[in-house]
Amino acid sequence: MAEKIVSMHAAYKSGKEIVDGFLSRPNVTEARTAIVLIHGYRGVDDGQRAVTRRFAREGFVCLSPDLFHGKIYSTPEDCALAKTSLNVPRAVEKIVDSIPYLRKLPYVGKKKIAVLGFCMGGGLALYALGRSKAFAAGVIYYQSLFPDPEELRGIAAPLLCHYGTEDANTTKAEIEMFREALDRYGKKYEIHMYQGAGHAFLNNPVGKSEANRTAADESVSKSCKWLKKTLG
Repeated sequence: MAEKIVSMHAAYKSGKEIVDGFLSRPNVTEARTAIVLIHGYRGVDDGQRAVTRRFAREGFVCLSPDLFHGKIYSTPEDCALAKTSLNVPRAVEKIVDSIPYLRKLPYVGKKKIAVLGFCMGGGLALYALGRSKAFAAGVIYYQSLFPDPEELRGIAAPLLCHYGTEDANTTKAEIEMFREALDRYGKKYEIHMYQGAGHAFLNNPVGKSEANRTAADESVSKSCKWLKKTLG
């Protein structure tokens, strides 16, 4: 049964900056495990907010940091420019700095925290997992930002990864190179492929095909089950 949730603006400090974000959580008083959700190249748009709420209804405290400082991009050209212009190391710092913020919240406290990323955010989540051992698990959705394989060496947390078979952005060749790197470094991971699904089948609600809708539902179910088992 889905939980009742409350959603709100959030903000925390990273270096000299304030990082805004969107937070959704079960409307309860006891501490819960948490997920940091990293948006794709559109920013914290309605699709990102919807998926943040979706995971909160499953019982997690969910934070989507805004790496684009309030800007929402819509055209392919603007979205691509925003992604390819991103200061990746600084974005990763902002993601990692969400951890002490969440620890201060009474409804997270000492509970475990996972990181989950979509598209651009999937690649950033991999960087964050390699940098910080504070993330207890990583869920990767069709990363379209590809870290050097050497960057994966430092990942200690288990990974759950989701891809569509008809994804032109995160191709089968990219997925196989990723799999080979994870095997080379002895990482613990699962990869799930969704027949007929394209890119952004969960976080982009516009024009979803039946295959994308099925992939979205199945991947959320698998992710929640896996996270609850992994995070405890």
